[in-house]
Parts: sequence; structure tokens; C-alpha cells
Amino acid sequence: MAEHPEGAAKGQGKRRRRLIVGALIAVLLIVVGAVLMRTILHREARQPQQTVAEVGVVRLQELVAAHPDYDKLQALLKRREEIRSSLDGRLAAPLTVQSPEVDRQPFDDSVWQKSAQDVIGRRSALERAQKKAAADYRKATEPDYKARRDAINAEYLNEILNLKLKLDNRQAMGLTDETVAQLEAQLQDVEGERAARQIALYRAWQQEIQSNAEKSVAKERAGQEAGLGDLRARREAEAARAQSEAQARDAEMISKRMVDSAQRQQQAQADQQALAANEQAITALESRILSDIAGKAAKVAILHHFTLIACDPARSLSSLLPAAFRPAAAPDRPEKYVKTISVSAEDVTDEVKAELADIPPGSDASTSSET
Repeated sequence: MAEHPEGAAKGQGKRRRRLIVGALIAVLLIVVGAVLMRTILHREARQPQQTVAEVGVVRLQELVAAHPDYDKLQALLKRREEIRSSLDGRLAAPLTVQSPEVDRQPFDDSVWQKSAQDVIGRRSALERAQKKAAADYRKATEPDYKARRDAINAEYLNEILNLKLKLDNRQAMGLTDETVAQLEAQLQDVEGERAARQIALYRAWQQEIQSNAEKSVAKERAGQEAGLGDLRARREAEAARAQSEAQARDAEMISKRMVDSAQRQQQAQADQQALAANEQAITALESRILSDIAGKAAKVAILHHFTLIACDPARSLSSLLPAAFRPAAAPDRPEKYVKTISVSAEDVTDEVKAELADIPPGSDASTSSET
């Protein structure tokens, strides 16, 4: 029996609607599942993950200070600074001695000055003696000089008076102008002759006084002039002796300086040897302290099942490079230690510190093998 065409069309429409509804339901289920999955993953991402630390960290400076031999290390470091300071002071002082030359000029000047003082002093004494002798002779001969002077005046007194009387009474005597002129010329000649004789007499008297004074000190002057040569020779001998003494003092001073220089050099060498020995002791003690810390840290690492224990601060990699490859900022003094950066490391400083307390002071045995 054949199906009616209208009924067949209705059946196909129902099937199409069912397919569409099923597709919509499938899409809705996919969207809901995706939302649920996203929510679950987001919740899991927000939950903190529980991890177990595999790395430990220790504060190295505290552990070094807690080591039984830390005080000994500090004493060695202090001694190093003392030796360096002493060594710097000795090296700063000059270790060579130059021989000074004694200048001859001051001694020659001294001879000249002393000789000049001697000459001036003796001449002053002679001048005083000569002046006194002149004064004494003048006083003794002055009456005689005045008598001879008066005698000259007396020789010309009458003649001068007569000429002056004639001139004063020229009118009464009726003298002509020619006669008056002759009388005035004659008076002038007479007075001039008298004055010349008096001047000559005075000069002769002064010369006599001077000669007598010089004669009175001539012997002493000759003795002084003869003794000046000997006195200068003595002064020169004294200067030579003073120069010799100065040279001897300088030689003694140089000898002392040379001894001091040698002692400083010997002490400097001793300080350098002591400094080298001190550096070796510091290096050895630091190495032993770090070795003890490393041994105790290894023991703690085993107890905690750590794969690594880092030091805080840690050694900088730049300090391990050769000088030519170090950072340009500080090629000669690179940063030796840097801060340790960690996310989940566990600090076990106190545990290692407790382990270090078991080490006896001064022990040379390393604990690096302890488990």
C-alpha cells in the first residue's frame, strides 16, 4: 500500500526537528563540560603545592664567629695589623745615610770676626792711651806755649801801637792820604807777620804734642802689631780644632745613624718574616674553620636529605676570575661575597652551630668526613 505523500512529508519534518534538538543538547553539554573543567583547573592552580626543601642554607659569618678558634683567628688578624703598622713605619724612615760635609766658611768667618775684634779692641786701647798722653803733654807744656806766644805779641806790641796812634791822629798830625795809606799797609804787614809767627808756634806745639803721644805708645803699638800675627795663627788653630771637633761629631752621628739604619733593616726583615708566618697561620686557621663548618654542614645535610647546602653570603664568581677578566668597576678589589638568593632553601645555621660546639679549641682534626 503506497504512503500518502502528505504523511511522508510530515514524518521527515519530525526527524529533522529531533536532529536539531539533539545537536543543541550536545553543544550545551560540551560548553557546560568546558566550564566545569576550567573551574576545576583554576581551583587546583590556586591551591598551594606542598614541596619538601632539598637545599639548605647557613649564615656563614655566624658560623665562623661560633667556631671555638674564632678568638684565635681574631688575635692573628690583630697581630697582622700591628706587624703591618710597624713595618710601614720602618719602611717610611730613610734606610740610607749620607755623609754630611762640614762647611769651612763658618770657621773662616769666625777667625776673621775674632781677629777683627782683636784689632779693633787693641787699636781702641792704643787710641785711648795716645789721647791721654797727648792731654797730659798739652797740660804740661801749655804754660811754656803761652809764654812764647806772649813773647811774640810783646815784640810787635810797641810797633803796632805806634802805627795805630799815628792813624788815629792823622788829622792832628796833618798826614796826607799817601802817608795814611803807607801806615795802614805797614800796620797790616806787621799784624800779618805776628799772626804767622803765632800760627807757626801753635802748629809746632800741636805737632810736638802729637809726636810725644805717638812716642809714648810706639812700643806698645809695635808689640801689638807683632802679636797680631801670632794671635791670628792661634785663632786659625782654634777654628781648625773646632772644625775637627765638628767633623768628629758628624762622624759619630753618621755612625749612630748607620747602626740605627742597620737595626731598622734587620727589624724590617724580621717583621716581614713574622708577617709571612702570620699570614700562613691565618690562612691555615681560616681553612680549618671553613673545613670544620663544611664537615658539620655535610652532617646536617645528610640528616635533612639535602642535596645542597649554600652559604650566605656566597663566594662571588667574579672574585674567582683572573684579574684581566674581572669587572671594570673594581679590577683590583672585586666583591668577594654576595647575598644568596633562594626560594625554598631551609636555614639550618643553628643546627650547624650546635654541631660546631662539639669541636675542641685548637683541634686539627677535620670533621668533613662525619656522617
